[in-house]
Amino acid sequence: MGYFVTNSVGLILAFLNSLTFLLLLYMFLQLVGVPDSKVHKALDSIFSPVLKPVRRLLKRQRFDVSPLILAAVIQLIALAVRKNWL
Repeated sequence: MGYFVTNSVGLILAFLNSLTFLLLLYMFLQLVGVPDSKVHKALDSIFSPVLKPVRRLLKRQRFDVSPLILAAVIQLIALAVRKNWL
């Protein structure tokens, strides 16, 4: 990526990348089927309110793709921040 957390833009990018990582971890834990773990419950309490509108727009499928869509949106925001301020 080529940036360091030396200013506010680097901090924003680090936050967005960490959020994406946690979202993908949440998706992996859902896929593997570990709903009783403390990590899954904590991530579920963070991401469920954000994912509800995305899930309403999508039809019910075997595989929940809403975390992937949200991760893509977060990375698009990070790309816009990186492109405009770095």
